[in-house]
Amino acid sequence: MKYKILLPLLVSVAFLNACKKDKSEVTVPGDTILESYYPGESMEIKELAIYTQNTVITDQASIQNFLNRNANDEVKKHFFPGISTVPVPASNTMLNMLNDNRVNVNGVNMQIVGYRDSIMLVREYTSTPIPSTGVPCQSLSNYVAEYNPFTDCPDANCSTYRKVSPLIVNGLNYYAPLLTYIVKSDNCVAIPNEMPAINVLNHNLQSLLGLYDSVLVQYAKLPMIKKAKD
Repeated sequence: MKYKILLPLLVSVAFLNACKKDKSEVTVPGDTILESYYPGESMEIKELAIYTQNTVITDQASIQNFLNRNANDEVKKHFFPGISTVPVPASNTMLNMLNDNRVNVNGVNMQIVGYRDSIMLVREYTSTPIPSTGVPCQSLSNYVAEYNPFTDCPDANCSTYRKVSPLIVNGLNYYAPLLTYIVKSDNCVAIPNEMPAINVLNHNLQSLLGLYDSVLVQYAKLPMIKKAKD
């Protein structure tokens, strides 16, 4: 059985979406391409669970009930209960490792800003407005991912931020962490625009949840395959 996964927008540092360009047309004028990678054929579902203030629920029936109550069919197809490996549609998008600690994806340059354990962090050069924090569900949704608009602005008094995305590094191999989630808070539901996002789960998520909060989280890893030298 084949499953369709919608991959996030390139200019949001989600660099795995399908592109109409031929690989040979992707060039980086003036830069030196050190290595090139393309998405693998399948992603591995590492976790699918409902997080509450005090528990983590992995029961498949409970997860399906959560989806049925809080998501329409368009949103549901991003989640894969009971499935460990999901085929990914072919993509022409290339991840190019550049000189001077940079990466490039189909003409968009981004900066490698550091490493944390097995994570390489990539930041956009352009700034994005800080999202609204007024609605409870939306406010909580902003904090589900580890690298979020408020990571470098914890007091929320910034007007813009530069988006950061992580890449998992394992020896000579790279993986894109894919985070998909739905936030339920009392009488409201928040669904992020990016499904999935290139990110990992906030390790402090449960400490941010209130009594009536719950978050359905799916975390997957997509291997990036190194392109052979011509």
